[in-house]
This record gives sequence, C-alpha cells and structure tokens, in this order.
Amino acid sequence: MTDGSFDKGNWIPPEEYDEITKKIPILCIDVLPISASEPDSVGLIYRETYWGRRGWCLVGIGVQHGEPLVTAVQRAFTWALGDQVRIDPATLQLKEIVEYLPEQGVGEFFDPRKHAVALTYTCVVSGQPEPRGKAIDFKWFSRDALPEGDALGFGQERLIPRLLAR
Repeated sequence: MTDGSFDKGNWIPPEEYDEITKKIPILCIDVLPISASEPDSVGLIYRETYWGRRGWCLVGIGVQHGEPLVTAVQRAFTWALGDQVRIDPATLQLKEIVEYLPEQGVGEFFDPRKHAVALTYTCVVSGQPEPRGKAIDFKWFSRDALPEGDALGFGQERLIPRLLAR
C-alpha cells in the first residue's frame, strides 16, 4: 500500500496473514451499530465464524498499519454493509477492549484462527445496509430480542449485553 488508501480489501496476501497471526496478536475494531431511526435497535452481521459455523456478530475489521481508528470503523461498515451506510463519528464510543484467544478456555472470548485484540465500540448508524464481504446477512434486532447462545459468534452473547449496559 503505497498510496495511503485503506480500502483495498486483502491488503496482505492470505498466506502471509496466516503466518503473521501465528506469531503476534492482531489489532481489530468491532462495532455494535445502533439504529439512527430506531434507537432501541442494534445491528449484527451474519457471517462465517470458525469450524464451518455461522453466527450473528459485531461489525469488525483488522486495523491497518498507519490507519486512524475512525477510518478503520468507516472501512469496516463500507466493507461489510456497503456505501449507503453512514456512521455518526460523534457517537462513536469505545466501550471495551476485548481479547479473543486461540486456545479455548484460556480467556472469555475464543477465536481458533488468531489472537486478536478488539477495540469494541458502539455508534449510531444510518442508511440502507447491503451485506457484502464477510457479511452474509444483516439484521436490526430489538435490544430485548437479541439472538442468544450459539446463534452469536465468538462468545459475543456475553459481550453485547455489557456494551448496551455501559
């Protein structure tokens, strides 16, 4: 990446990325979107998780070298939900730093593919989501009717209520 652009998709070849993630943690951002038109609704993407499973998850992406965090958040939404989705940067709130560990039972959250540290935010989102990239689907959920248990990926069934309580 020589032009400073952060929207190129696969910025590291998959083989190289796999080698990197075997050696060091990856910095990510995860976001729980809050609907601008229905403030009691939060959005989740439906995506592949691991071991052939799928689940509802926060919107997230790896942070690229030299990339401002707000740019990573905007890129995550564009990449997963298309160009018609807008975040309100003034509402972006860091809620928790979450660690996903590759060994089950070591920490609260698990991802066998890599060790990731996710700066986890909430923010108000508007526009018309069109799932793409990792997002197979997108849905707004009422805060009192969220998916439960295995319907959520990466152990996020424990995380989402905490994000909403803060």
